[in-house]
Amino acid sequence: MTRAVAAVLVISWILLGLPEMTGLDVWVHDELPRPEWLRTTAFVVSLALGPTIGWAFAAVLFVLAWRRRDPRLWKGLALHALCCATLLTRFLFDRVRPVEYHLPSYPSGHTVAVASAGFTMVVLLKRGVLWAVLAVLVAGFARIVLEMHWVTDVVGAVLGVTGIGLLAAMLLGLVTSGRELVPDLVRPRRHP
Repeated sequence: MTRAVAAVLVISWILLGLPEMTGLDVWVHDELPRPEWLRTTAFVVSLALGPTIGWAFAAVLFVLAWRRRDPRLWKGLALHALCCATLLTRFLFDRVRPVEYHLPSYPSGHTVAVASAGFTMVVLLKRGVLWAVLAVLVAGFARIVLEMHWVTDVVGAVLGVTGIGLLAAMLLGLVTSGRELVPDLVRPRRHP
């Protein structure tokens, strides 16, 4: 079941990146109020929750894996790297941003970094799903407020990281089922 969910997420990620933009993207871009205080807050959030957090998380994980000689932490570092690698597909999708910028828009790099760190922490710690989701939502919303990304750029980043992350976590032997990642959110199966 987990492989099927991961496959659906990856396929959705690819399909969502194919159109240049959607009606939802245009509507949110045009209708979202952006007062100055919200833009300032979004700018500060983007400084904290973005590529810096992805690199810092990788550095901490590397140091911990090196010091403890723990194969599970090395696998976690590999998982984080594979999740972050979804960002490289932006050159295949080559979507234009809402504002003029030198890099393609899809998927959102800030959202990929936060989602990758959050996903890897959830896999390694087997808890913290709600905190990871909250961080991704805040980071993604900040990028939309700053007009650096379309809504589908943010959603696509989450789909790609989660889909590739699930597949990679299973291949690395870090999880056997998605149920392990959200035990408090899933009802236990009844045995006859």
